[in-house]
Amino acid sequence: MDDAANDSAERDALVVLSLVDGLGPTLTNRCVEALGSASRVLAASTSDLAMVKGIGSNRAAKVRVQIDRISSGGELDREMQLIAEHGVTLVSPADDGYPRLLRHIPDPPPLLYVRGQLREEDVFSLAMVGSRRCTHYGREQADRLASLAAGAGLCVVSGGAYGIDAAVHHATLRAAGRTIAVLGSGLARPYPEKHADLFDQIAAGQGAVVSELPMTFPAMGENFPRRNRIISGLSLGVLVIEAAARSGALITARLCAEEHGREVMAVPGRVDSPLSAGCHRMIRESWATLVTSFGDVLDALGETGQMLKAGLAAGPADAPEDQPIHTQNLTDTQRQIVEALDEPRNLDELAVVTRLAVAAIQADLTVLQIRGAIDKQGPVFTRTHR
Repeated sequence: MDDAANDSAERDALVVLSLVDGLGPTLTNRCVEALGSASRVLAASTSDLAMVKGIGSNRAAKVRVQIDRISSGGELDREMQLIAEHGVTLVSPADDGYPRLLRHIPDPPPLLYVRGQLREEDVFSLAMVGSRRCTHYGREQADRLASLAAGAGLCVVSGGAYGIDAAVHHATLRAAGRTIAVLGSGLARPYPEKHADLFDQIAAGQGAVVSELPMTFPAMGENFPRRNRIISGLSLGVLVIEAAARSGALITARLCAEEHGREVMAVPGRVDSPLSAGCHRMIRESWATLVTSFGDVLDALGETGQMLKAGLAAGPADAPEDQPIHTQNLTDTQRQIVEALDEPRNLDELAVVTRLAVAAIQADLTVLQIRGAIDKQGPVFTRTHR
């Protein structure tokens, strides 16, 4: 089987796994990692599946029955027909077009359904999220900051919902910028339905509408925390505009800060506004940067955002002949790390060789992985270009 046929078979296998009820992205990734490929998961026995962490014998039996039913009962054919009818592209981590930032979160989606187009430059992305029941002030700030972000060349990522999300997407489109809407439903059943025209406009040329869910999967409460991790994972940082003390926007921000190691920012509101209570708490507890202007956003993204933009925006044509684009514009400490990887090394070994603090090395390792200058296999880091 040639590479193209093998890639197609793997995507089909991932579609089957996405249709298996109760498997989800975490268990799908574990199955693929344990058994070697999605195709091998489909061919695995019940006992093989039961050996995967988190599966167990009871779930393995149910998964095996579902795989057989989906593969032979027409479900896969119907799903592939819907994918074709809606102009959807399937993207897996094995594909070059899989978002680079998303690769580095703990549970990257094993399969993305994409309407529109994901681009290499979308690595320069800012997530903007907030309340569905926003105030005029919140909508005004979302419009202003999204327009400025688009003008600066950042792709603006949000969740396609009512309120702040919709304001962000519309403002980015008006500014002729790129925007990505991550949905908590299948792309053939977009939620909210009233935003179907907005999603069509995004997919038509100024971005992408993305989901990890099968085409007709409905919007359900448990979908949205999963959706939120993708919003955060696609972005260099998350900016929260109006969030109550309990809100999905705060979940996205927490993921961004605690699990993804990205920047978190918040726009303050009226001191007595319950819709800004979450933002004020983030700022008060010092895990979000106060934002009153777009300059504050650029400052919060700091060297990481500016360096990535300068490095990749230059393009191969402007790069020195003897220097790959991935290693241009590195800081002194980042260059030390890359040079130390003349052979595979773990974090402790890097600390010994470079004589840098472990915390500083960890921060730079994240940046270097995002840029594609280094790769990680288990605890060991390797240089991607020599």
